[in-house]
Amino acid sequence: MELISPLLRVDFREFCVGYLILRQINDIFTMAGVKAGKLSPNQIISGQRRTLVEEYYSTLNWHRQDDANKFLKVLGYAMAQSYSSDNPREKLKSLYEREGLFVDGIQVSFKTDKQKINKYPTVSASTLNELKEKLLSLDKLDAHNRGFEFERFLKDLFESHQLAPRSSFRLIGEQIDGSFDLNSDVYLLEAKWHAKQTSQLDLLGFREKVESKSAWSRGLFVSNSGFTDDGLTAFARGRATNIIGMTGQDLFFILSGEISLTEALTQKARKAAETGEFYVPVFELLHS
Repeated sequence: MELISPLLRVDFREFCVGYLILRQINDIFTMAGVKAGKLSPNQIISGQRRTLVEEYYSTLNWHRQDDANKFLKVLGYAMAQSYSSDNPREKLKSLYEREGLFVDGIQVSFKTDKQKINKYPTVSASTLNELKEKLLSLDKLDAHNRGFEFERFLKDLFESHQLAPRSSFRLIGEQIDGSFDLNSDVYLLEAKWHAKQTSQLDLLGFREKVESKSAWSRGLFVSNSGFTDDGLTAFARGRATNIIGMTGQDLFFILSGEISLTEALTQKARKAAETGEFYVPVFELLHS
């Protein structure tokens, strides 16, 4: 028995044709782990977008639970796309519910599945889209303004997840990019948007900032370009860590609704406590 009905597949394909561009179609399928295949020469499909969707469909086995779950992720990512109004999302939600699927924000699942209880505040798909657009727009700014706006973006992100952020402040001899509250622990924030990956020197400098405040201080280092392998290896060698790391790729998963910011930070902090690892990618957390 096919787990995803032919009617939903056709209706979703036509939705993609009507509301998404080619890049968005590629994004929603590849983020869900679906690869595009080749169509049979006898299968004639009109239009680039319709053909592209069918190429992704061709690699899915609709009888397999794993493939059906991937498609549910595709449906969720489609909800998270940026639209000029809420009408497309409402149309998608109607399609999914017609098929007996459970829709919670941008999470789509079979109603027979045990629903996950979310103990953290839910952020709407429209808010995540606005934040994603704001993050993408930073590339157009000059270096000075980009760093300032990146801090502002992070404050907005933390506010949307009710983490009580505080803007940057200056102490004698040092700059703190901000702070926030996670599970009753206060974290100091360091934010970097550089072309190069963040090195060991920056990581050590931030750790010293955090350690100089109090015995229970913690920190989050957000580097849009990530961290050097040498920096991560040297930083973790032989010492416990009181800071955790986040990258631009991590932010992409969060803003796509794959995991909430609060859940990602909580899991990163737990990994650090258990293993001493400063940085664990969100992708690894999702697939562990």
